Formats: sequence, structure tokens, C-alpha cells
Amino acid sequence: MIRLITALLCLAPGLAPSIATAQGLAQLVADEITLSGDERLVARGQVEAFYEGTRLSAAQISYDRATDRLSVTGPILITTPEGEVFTAETADIDAELGAGLLRGARLVLDRQLQIAAARIDRTDTGLTALTRTAATSCQVCGNAAPLWEIRAARVVHDDEAGQLYFDNASFHIRGVPVLWLPRLRLPDPSLERASGLLVPQLFSSDTLGFGLKLPYFVPLGARRDLTLTPWIATQARSLELGYREAFRSGWVALDAHLAEDQTDAAAGLRYALLGEGAFALPRDIRLEFDIEAVSDRAFLLDYDLSDADRLDSRLRAYRLRDTGYDLAQITYYESLREGETSPSLPPLVARLEHETVLRPGPLGGELTLRADADAAGRDG
Repeated sequence: MIRLITALLCLAPGLAPSIATAQGLAQLVADEITLSGDERLVARGQVEAFYEGTRLSAAQISYDRATDRLSVTGPILITTPEGEVFTAETADIDAELGAGLLRGARLVLDRQLQIAAARIDRTDTGLTALTRTAATSCQVCGNAAPLWEIRAARVVHDDEAGQLYFDNASFHIRGVPVLWLPRLRLPDPSLERASGLLVPQLFSSDTLGFGLKLPYFVPLGARRDLTLTPWIATQARSLELGYREAFRSGWVALDAHLAEDQTDAAAGLRYALLGEGAFALPRDIRLEFDIEAVSDRAFLLDYDLSDADRLDSRLRAYRLRDTGYDLAQITYYESLREGETSPSLPPLVARLEHETVLRPGPLGGELTLRADADAAGRDG
């Protein structure tokens, strides 16, 4: 069947003042369009409507001039300029494809988070209210429960603030409720920096058992942030703290892990401290450091942080030039190997390097001069 493409302003002058703006941006595409007097327009078969970047696809659209509303029959697909994607079975919305009611609907944010709802009420102020909802970032296959989801009696999405507000929320794993919260706020995926829960992670370990990580992100201004991640497992309780800060001349990143568990290595509080950073100093000198410290040999493996059997904490300063470089470095080693002690390594090693390139050399070409020195220290 020949497709009909028409601007509503040209289609029906009697209807146009209500449904098309002065700019004449509202458009309708359909296999069949019928008019009933001056009050009602019905479009059927592969219907698409466009208004200021919003696109609606449906099986049928009916426009009532008296109420200036569209009645839409699904399957319905609505995409907005902000990247929101709505699907629904039926809808009753305004002629500008903005405010309205969708039933049997689903909202997809930034192609990451999908929220299914029995009903979606969208206002022209940027607020979207969803009733009887289930939200997840996991792929949903048929009627099977996703790996995780948040069910709530009501969810309000503030598009301008990029926030999701949940009422009477419960967190489910494979359909089983594990946590209930009367109120919950999450940033939507389009927001790059906002305080709130990040995507939960499940884990399974021979030493810690089955558990869940619940990371919570806290921005501390434009240049620093903190991530708190409780680990809740059948045989352990742990808290991970991640701090990052950017300076004008450098950056630092610190991770601290505190744990109480029922492993063979448990003897009170266990911990790990991991950090690194870099700074640009005057005279083209760059200063770098990294820190590695643990309470016992097995901590990194037990918490799947690293499989290193030796730790090295290092402080290094160097300067690179066209004619060579200078390096000063001191490293502290700690052994995690069974049967090996740190004093036997030795634990403290210092190194100095200097290299100069002469151009041209005494006989032409280049001549490279290099000198280095090493020193080691032991305890006892």
C-alpha cells in the first residue's frame, strides 16, 4: 500500500491549529489516514509521528481535536531527543508527544537501565512517574527473572536532574527478595557524576562463600570522589573504600579493604591498602608512587584483588630530556610466599640512573654515556 506522508498543518486545516505548532513541525506517516468531520483523525498501519525530535511508532493513532489528545494502540515505541526509549501497549498522550499516560509500558535509559511498569505518566515538566515497576540493567530473557532487579511501588524519573526516586523498593536476586528500602534514589545512566548506588555485583568464593557487593558512589566536589562498597557474604563482612582526587599537577588513587571473615587466615581485622599517584614537579621532574600493604599473606587471593606473591611499594622521581634522563627510585619489597621472609629478599632497594646522549659524538653520530648505582638494605 502506498505510504502517506503529510504535515498535519497541510492535512487538515481545521485540525492543524490544535495539533501543529506555529513552526509546523508535527508530522504523521501512515498507510491509511481517515478524517471524521472536523473533530477526529485516525491513522492506521505502520504509523509514525514526529514532533521536535520525538518519534512515535504505533499500529494506530487517533487524534481528538476537542481534547487535543492522541489515543495510541500498540505495539508502541517512543524515542526522545534525550535518548529515552518508551515501549507500551496503549497510550493516551498530548499532541506534542510529551505529557501523557502509557499502559503496559517499559522505559529504557541510555541503553543500559530498563524499567518495566504497569503504567507510565509523563508530564511536560520533565518528570516521569512509573507505577508497579521492575528495574534492571540485566538482559531479560522471556519470563525468566533477571540476575538482579529493583521492584518498587512507584518510580519517579527526573529527566533534568538525572535522578530516579524509588518508593517501597525491594532488591531481588533471581526473583528472590534480599533487601527492602522504603526510599531509594539512584542516578540514571546518563549522569556521569552523582551520588548513589552503582550496579551491584554477585560473587562466589571457596573461602568467602556466596555474596553481594553494593558499591555506593559519593562525589566530593569536581575533583575528588569516594566509593564505598560493602561486601556481604555467607562467611565474611568487608568494606572497600576507594578514594580518588585530581590536582592541578597530578592525581592520587587509594583503595582500602577492611574485613572480618571465617577463613583460616582470620585473626581479627584483616586489611589491604593499595594506592598510586603521580605529580609534575618544577624543572620537568615527575614524581610517582605506589603503595601495597596487607595484613596477611592470603588476603589478596581471598578477596580476588591480586595474585601477586610479592608486594612492592615504590617512590620514584625522574626527568626526561632530549639529551638523556635522570632517575632516583627506592622500593620496599614484602614477600607473600610460603617459606620466604621479607628480610631475605632484601626488602629495601634503592637505584640511581643517569644517561646523557652527545650529538654529534667525538667521531660523529651519537655517543651515549650512562651511569647507575644500586643499594640494598636488610633488617637485622
